[in-house]
Amino acid sequence: MLDEDIKKKINELGSEIDNKVEETSAKYNVSKWVVWIGGAIAISIFIKILL
Repeated sequence: MLDEDIKKKINELGSEIDNKVEETSAKYNVSKWVVWIGGAIAISIFIKILL
């Protein structure tokens, strides 16, 4: 039961993130992959700063 709730929350969060990525890519007229890669780089830099 708990596993199903967790899976549902993860899917909802993934959909929300994807919607934000689509909005950002449309706003700046770039591919979704550019936004995803930029986000991944930003997160990795943030993690390196914290550690």
